[in-house]
Amino acid sequence: MKTKECLKLRASGKINLFLNVSKNGRKDGYHEVKSIMQSISIYDELTFKISINTNKNGSESLNGISITCDNVDIPINEKNLVHKAATLVINTFNLQGKYNIVINIEKQIPVCSGLAGGSTNAAATLIALNQLLDLNIDNEAILNLACKVGSDVPFCIKGGTVLAEGRGEKLMALPDLPFCWVVLASNGKKFRSSDIYEKFDQIGKEKKSIHKELINNIYNKNYKKFFSSLNNDLENVAMQGDEEIISIKRKASELGASTVQMSGSGPTIFAICEELVTAKRVFKGLKSSSIKTFLSHTTPNCINFV
Repeated sequence: MKTKECLKLRASGKINLFLNVSKNGRKDGYHEVKSIMQSISIYDELTFKISINTNKNGSESLNGISITCDNVDIPINEKNLVHKAATLVINTFNLQGKYNIVINIEKQIPVCSGLAGGSTNAAATLIALNQLLDLNIDNEAILNLACKVGSDVPFCIKGGTVLAEGRGEKLMALPDLPFCWVVLASNGKKFRSSDIYEKFDQIGKEKKSIHKELINNIYNKNYKKFFSSLNNDLENVAMQGDEEIISIKRKASELGASTVQMSGSGPTIFAICEELVTAKRVFKGLKSSSIKTFLSHTTPNCINFV
């Protein structure tokens, strides 16, 4: 099998512009969701190096996969979605023991923040190994692999503006929204998605989804109504464990952001701004010793080759 030796990709995060969650609706433990997702420019950079495994006794690392990262909060073993994605490729194509795969992750996307940092890294891994190992996996097949890794991974393969349904694996591409500046603000707390969803089952309020109305607004270019109608069903649940979310939202609105909302299972808040001058004001106004802020913008995809 012909292989390349090295590849570098940038894997961007996402925000949930809209997230509707149904309670206890699936036998597999996941929740039925309807979400309008948008890729944004904040990214992690991943470098992949492949070599033939000449050690007849097998690689020292599990399945020949070795992960390094500049963030100590990131697991570098099989708990990492990057490792899970790489292992899935190895096992699917019967490549056990044939290669040493070294993956370095340079993190910018905050950890456990509702921005799909782990998922977008896994998506980059599937795309990178497909090319490095010359596997010729078509788009449908790579999306099927992505579903097996995690709920947000298929979106990160696709990117742009997308309606996600099911547990997140059923995707429908939507027309691109107008370019927007996106200020991200996080107090550094780490929310496990499973914990927030479990809490939603206990105390959250199930709502009728308005995704069809929102999609019509996109197609009709009624963006003012679209952005004024956004909602995240998990936000009220997350705020009960982190009151700072409320103060960040209030301050971002006061500083001029047109839309302010929590992304995914939180705790990151995104503030949408039409003008750069407004985005800079929000960015500067939210930044403090306890709040990390990032100036980002909408993008048409998640994965880019460097």
